[in-house]
Amino acid sequence: MLSIKEKKSLILRVVAVVLAALILLSIIRILIIYEELPNSNLVYLLFIKEIIFSMVSALFIAVLIYIIVKKDVQKINTKAVNYAFTDGLTGLYNRHYLNDFLQKFKILHKKDSVFAVAFIDIDKFKEINDTLGHITGDCILRCLALKLKSLTRTTDILCRYGGEEFVIIYSDISKEDIEEKMQQIRVSVQNMSFKCDRTDITISIGLSFGKKGDDINKILQESDEALYMAKNAGRNCVKLFDKEEDEKGSL
Repeated sequence: MLSIKEKKSLILRVVAVVLAALILLSIIRILIIYEELPNSNLVYLLFIKEIIFSMVSALFIAVLIYIIVKKDVQKINTKAVNYAFTDGLTGLYNRHYLNDFLQKFKILHKKDSVFAVAFIDIDKFKEINDTLGHITGDCILRCLALKLKSLTRTTDILCRYGGEEFVIIYSDISKEDIEEKMQQIRVSVQNMSFKCDRTDITISIGLSFGKKGDDINKILQESDEALYMAKNAGRNCVKLFDKEEDEKGSL
């Protein structure tokens, strides 16, 4: 993927190479013509004209090349972005995209609003892979990804974090709404019919909240800890990270 800085650098390199080639050809041509010119002043004037012509020609060629390859570069950039930021199995954003998003989150999150991070994990997924095979496991991951996508807003960030884990980042949403949303997702998955030789999977969800100024990486870690709480509570449930309990445990 080419950044704007890299594009400018590429254009400058093209201009420099073309200009150098044209100037070299101009010098060779002047040296060949020099023997036929009786006046040295004419040689100097001819050299100046050749240099100006070479510079204008280099600029014209560079602009022409840029116009011709601009669409191709855009297509390559789009494909590169999709390849770098998209999970090949589910079609969702991947962890690479999530890391990039987390770095930009402070800039993107300007409103004084609550945001939430949900960590989702398929219960006993290793057992599914061991007993039914990885093809069935992959099928379940794809189906779950489609289900999660249908239950999230276009403004939400849905990623496959890795393995059977998914992360959803919600912006501008109340605590009441997000807790209700998580229960809706959990029940919807529990009642979902998978066309993958298995129809009875469940998910565990860890949830944590943040507000403007909070470190989203810390909120992500808290939702991961809440996920372990859900697992320890028997799975197939939603657990909210309890900051007070965490502070007591660290004392």
